[in-house]
Amino acid sequence: MLFLGFDPGGAKGFGCCALRPSWISTVTVSTIAQAITWAIAQCGDDRPMAAGIDTLLHWSDGPSGWRNADNFLKIAYPDAVSSVMAPNSLFGAMAVGGVGLAIRLRHHWPDILLTETHPKMLFHALRGSRYAKTDVPLAFDWFMTRTRLSAIEIRNEHELDALISAWAAREGLLNNWRDLCQPRSPDMIFPAGPVSYFWPNEETVAAGGSLGESGSG
Repeated sequence: MLFLGFDPGGAKGFGCCALRPSWISTVTVSTIAQAITWAIAQCGDDRPMAAGIDTLLHWSDGPSGWRNADNFLKIAYPDAVSSVMAPNSLFGAMAVGGVGLAIRLRHHWPDILLTETHPKMLFHALRGSRYAKTDVPLAFDWFMTRTRLSAIEIRNEHELDALISAWAAREGLLNNWRDLCQPRSPDMIFPAGPVSYFWPNEETVAAGGSLGESGSG
């Protein structure tokens, strides 16, 4: 089983990850085209089951673009509320690059499941604290130990966020995480087609044993 993860950004800030049961690969690129080319090469003849993307894969036509998912996260994690920004205030490299990537992924793999991710907020949900750029090595070590993933090396926070995104796509699909895109509401817009926003249930966060290798290996 193969899962992809992405942290869309600008030049030298676009993290990518391919996650299999036996190996993990990461890279940092600069464009959507480079990310797609890398993902296709990593997959070869295999079709990825899902891709997690650190971006807004669905929008709202309400005030400031606030979505039900954003409101859920702000209420659930008040200590990290600053990490949940009004969608209309986000940087284009993430917002535009993420949706552009989702559209390109669907062009190449029409049936791929796409899930929105929020790696730093997810890290906070699992550990109880966020990590900063200066904490990346310690955050990476903690995450790898907590999830019992195969040993790899990463180069920066973009690759860590891409890794967390790929892991969230895998865990969300295989372990039946809740979907913050459900239920649908009239204000929701899906520019790249139907997507999910997998988020762990409370028991998943509390039970470390459920965060290791799941049904994928």
